[in-house]
Amino acid sequence: MALGYSLKTVGAALLALWVSLWVGLPMPFWAMTTAFIISNPLSGATRSKAVYRVVGTVVGAAVAVALVPWLVAWPELLSLALALWLGGCLAVSLLDRSPRSYVLMLSGYTATLIGFSAVDRPEAIFDIAAARVTEIGLGIACSTLVHSLLWPRSVAAALQPLLRRWLTDARAWHADTMAQAKMGDDRRQLAIDVVECTLLATHVPFDTSNWREATGAVQALLRRMLLILPVLSGLADRRKALVAADGEWRGLLQESLALRDAQVRALLGECEVLLAHLEDPHRPRPEPLTGRGAITLHADPGFALLSGFSAAVATLTGCALWIGTGWADGGVAVALTGVFCCLFAGMDNPVPTILRFGMAILAGIPLAAIYLFAVLPGADGFAALALLLAIPLVGIGCFSTHPFWGIPAQAATIGFCSALAIQESFSPDFAHFLSSNLAQVVAVILAAGVTAGLRQIGQDVVITRLVRHMRRELADLAAAPTPPDPVAVLSRAIDRLALIAQRLEAGTDPAEKGLVDVRLAMNLASIQQLRASAPAGLGDALAKVLADAAAWFSRETDDPPPAALLDAIDRALALTLVVPPPEATGLATLFQVGPEQGRPALVALRRNLFPDARGFVGVPA
Repeated sequence: MALGYSLKTVGAALLALWVSLWVGLPMPFWAMTTAFIISNPLSGATRSKAVYRVVGTVVGAAVAVALVPWLVAWPELLSLALALWLGGCLAVSLLDRSPRSYVLMLSGYTATLIGFSAVDRPEAIFDIAAARVTEIGLGIACSTLVHSLLWPRSVAAALQPLLRRWLTDARAWHADTMAQAKMGDDRRQLAIDVVECTLLATHVPFDTSNWREATGAVQALLRRMLLILPVLSGLADRRKALVAADGEWRGLLQESLALRDAQVRALLGECEVLLAHLEDPHRPRPEPLTGRGAITLHADPGFALLSGFSAAVATLTGCALWIGTGWADGGVAVALTGVFCCLFAGMDNPVPTILRFGMAILAGIPLAAIYLFAVLPGADGFAALALLLAIPLVGIGCFSTHPFWGIPAQAATIGFCSALAIQESFSPDFAHFLSSNLAQVVAVILAAGVTAGLRQIGQDVVITRLVRHMRRELADLAAAPTPPDPVAVLSRAIDRLALIAQRLEAGTDPAEKGLVDVRLAMNLASIQQLRASAPAGLGDALAKVLADAAAWFSRETDDPPPAALLDAIDRALALTLVVPPPEATGLATLFQVGPEQGRPALVALRRNLFPDARGFVGVPA
C-alpha cells in the first residue's frame, strides 16, 4: 500500500509540474509541492483538504493584495498587519479541531507567503497572488484527480472497521458488567476511539464510496456512540454500588441498573442497524434519536490566543531581522517561520516536532544540490526530468504513511522540491541556492525558539486546563436557564476525557475522574430536561439541586461536595417516589421529562457526587 500511494502521489506532483511548465507559470514547483502537501492515503481526506486549501489560499491571497499596496511604504506597519493576520487566523483555527480549521490556518500563512515576497515589487502583487492561487489550484486539482481515479481508498474503508471494533468493545464492556466479570482493558480507550471516529467522519461528505450519500446515518451512529459511553459507565457504577447497598436505596439502584441496561441494549442495537445500513444502503435504518443535537469538540480559547500570539511574535522577530540586516531572502525566512508555527500549533509542546520537521527539510537540501548542479543539467526533456525526480521521490514517499516517519518523509520531500525550485528556464545559481535555503534554517530556529519561550506547555498543565474546563462546563450546565443540547454537552465531555486519557496511563486519578465527569454531564442534562416541565414542588427542588451543584462546580476545588447538596438531591429524589418506576424500555427513557425518568438521573447524580454516602432513605413528599 505504501508503494502504491507513493507512486500515485509522485505521479500527481509530476503531472502538476508538467502542466505548470507547459502553460508557462512562473513558479511551477509551487504546484508540485502542493500536490505532495494535500495528498492523503484516503481519497475523501484528499478531496476535503483540497476544498479547504483552495478556499484558504484565495482568502489569504486577497488579504495580501489588499494590505501590501496600502502599507508597503511603512514596512513596520505592513509587518505588524501581516503578523496580526497570521496570529489571528491561527488562534481562530485552533478553536475548531476538525479539518475545516485548515481554511483559516492557510489563510493566515498564505497572506504572509505572498505579501512578504512582494514587498520589493508591490506593483506586481496581484500577478504574484494570481500565480500563487493558480499554481496551488493546479497542484490541488492534479492530486485530487489522481487519488480519486486511480485505485482510490475510501474513508469508509478506514472508518468501517473502527466503528465495528468500537461496537465490539462496547458489547464486551456491557457483557463484563452484567456478568460482574473483572474488567480487562482500559475502558477509557472507548472515548479515544469515538473521538477518532468523529474526526475521521468529517471527511465522509467528500468520500468516493456510497457513504458520501449517507452522511446523516454516519452522524446518527456517532451520536449514539457518544451516548453509550456514559450509559455504560453508569451501568458499571450501579452494578458496583449494589454490592453493599440495602433497603430503599438498593431498590433505587436496581431500578437505575435495569434502566441503564435497557438503554445500553437499545443503543447498541440501533448502532448495529445503522452500521448495517451503511454497509448495505438497502437495509433499513432506525428512526431519528430524540434530541439528537450537534457533535462539538473541546476548544481552549486561552491556548488558542497564546498560540496565535506566539506565531505573531515569531513573525515580527523575523521581520526585525530582515529589515535590520537587509537580507535579500529575509522575506522567505519570515514567511516560513509563520508556516512552521502554524503547522504544529495544536501540540502541547510543538518545539521537538518543529525541530524534527526542520531537520527533515534540511536533509533534502543536499540531495537537491546534487540534482541541481550535477544531475539535472544533463536531462533533456520533461520525460528525463520526471524519471530522474521520481527515483528519490518515490523512495521517500514510501515512508509517508508510516506513523513515526510520515512527517519527516513529507518534510524531506517538501525540502527537496522547494530547494530545486524548478522553473521554465534552467539557470542554477549556487549563491542564491545557499541564501534561499539558509532562510529555511533561520525559519526553523525562529519558530522553535520563540515557541519555546512563549508557549511551551507541559503535559501536566494541559491536563489541569482540561479538568478546569470540564468543571466550568459542568457549572455552566447546572446553571443553564434552559435545557442544553445533551449530545453537544456529551461530545465535549467525552472529547476532554479522550484528551486526558491520551496523556496518562490507565488508572490515574485525573483520567478516572474524567469518566465520572462525563456521567455527571449526562446526569445534569437529564435533570435540566426534567426541571423544564416538572410540577412546582419538584421543579423547585430540582432548581435547588442545580443551583447548589453549579455553586460547587464553579469553585473548582478538590474538596468533596457539601452535605447540603446531598440533602437537596435526597429531597428532590423523595418527590419522585410518588410516581411509578420507569419502564425499562430503552431509548424512550433517555433525556425525557417525566418524574419517573428523572429519578434515575438523580440516583446517578447522587452516586457520582457522593459514592461513599449513606444509603438514601425516603422521606414523605
